[in-house]
Amino acid sequence: MSARLKLNRVSLVVRLALVLFVVSCAVQVASSLAGIFSYRDDQGAIHFTDDTSKIPKQYRESEQGVRKHREGRGAYRATPVPSPTVELPGSVSQNQEIQIPLIPISGGNFLVDTVLNGRIKARLMLDTGASLITLTEEIGRKLGISAYSDSAELPFNTAGGEEWMPLVALETVALGSAEIRLVEASINSHIKEIDGLLGMSFLGDFRFEIDRTNKRLTLRPPQNPNELAWDGKSGNWWKSRFEHYDTIIKSYSTQASFLQRRGHEKAPNMQKTVEFYKNLRQKLQTRASISGLPLRFRSSL
Repeated sequence: MSARLKLNRVSLVVRLALVLFVVSCAVQVASSLAGIFSYRDDQGAIHFTDDTSKIPKQYRESEQGVRKHREGRGAYRATPVPSPTVELPGSVSQNQEIQIPLIPISGGNFLVDTVLNGRIKARLMLDTGASLITLTEEIGRKLGISAYSDSAELPFNTAGGEEWMPLVALETVALGSAEIRLVEASINSHIKEIDGLLGMSFLGDFRFEIDRTNKRLTLRPPQNPNELAWDGKSGNWWKSRFEHYDTIIKSYSTQASFLQRRGHEKAPNMQKTVEFYKNLRQKLQTRASISGLPLRFRSSL
């Protein structure tokens, strides 16, 4: 073997080693950037995200504006490991009220403009007697929701008797600057001329007041002024939400077993409803873990 050939082979090995070294460094850098970030806004509220581009510029550029919560290697961001629990001090909540204009219609009712999942506009009728938000099939299609024979459903009493309606979880529901996440809603095929009903699955998150004279809906946070909050919610809100899901899961599990024993055609749908609420509870648990909610405000099934 000539000296020139040996030299070429040595050069090739060195180049390959250099390439592997550069790739390894790049992977390590990318891994070091992964994680959950939080920042505190001007009102003192703490926000969490896994994408620094979503953090407002003024907080990204501030030396003390962004805090990084590093994830373990191989962690899946959508489902952070809840143990060990990291408890963080809550921020002082701001008792800001939000006023929403109401649109009067016949029968002494009011419509209100909402935005669903950050992109779909819907004009819903205010209904404090409705337990959930109810949407038309048309709005459901705009949201990309399709009803299937084995989807999660609940029975509702209507003028025509009992009717089973599909359940959906809305990522966000916003009225003006008031926005909440993971809101239960049903799809009703009989609602016409309006986009649906705004029920207590949204309104129950606030202390609200309906001013019929001035055609105005006032929304206030449920927590008291200066009460500590995690991800914008008080400890009592978190506790009641966990208890709400736990109660519903136990109740619907019992109903699903009863329907199954009777061979009811809707037994699979009720079991899907149990899974639907278990999934909502898991998302709440994930959110609580990211926000550092103390264990005393959580519950376990």
